[in-house]
Amino acid sequence: MKVSEKRYNIDLQENTRLGKILRITLGTICLIATIWFMVSIRGTEASVTTAWIAILFLFLFSLWLLGSGLSLTDRYITVGDKRILLRQSLLKPPVIFTSSTLTYVEFKPLAIDFVTKDNRVTLKLGAYYPEHSASVLSAVEEFCKGNGIETRGLEPEDKNNKS
Repeated sequence: MKVSEKRYNIDLQENTRLGKILRITLGTICLIATIWFMVSIRGTEASVTTAWIAILFLFLFSLWLLGSGLSLTDRYITVGDKRILLRQSLLKPPVIFTSSTLTYVEFKPLAIDFVTKDNRVTLKLGAYYPEHSASVLSAVEEFCKGNGIETRGLEPEDKNNKS
């Protein structure tokens, strides 16, 4: 069975369209307020260090809201026919695994270890959204089967059926 490229959210919260729109709107309002405060207090008695620290905080908060609303801070895993793309951190670029780079994949309770020749990357799934965890586990398992990658930690289906 061919798996089309599918993206799974591994964040702790759900990202709905309404939530993204609200974050973009609030981020824009905070950014406008930041600019207004900067212009209005510059050169006055209110221009003290603590006011500029508060403005900096408001500016960074608005950037975070805008980035979150535009899906720049999302954590996700994309499983396709030929590769797995894993983004676990905002600060690091996504990691791409192909059948040629993976040595084996180890399945653990609520975690998946992607092992290459050079390093091991662990995807911690957590227990918050078990339906996401199950779908990610099955998609990665199908990827491994389809590309002939060794899997560890999986029990054969025959052991579960004791008739």
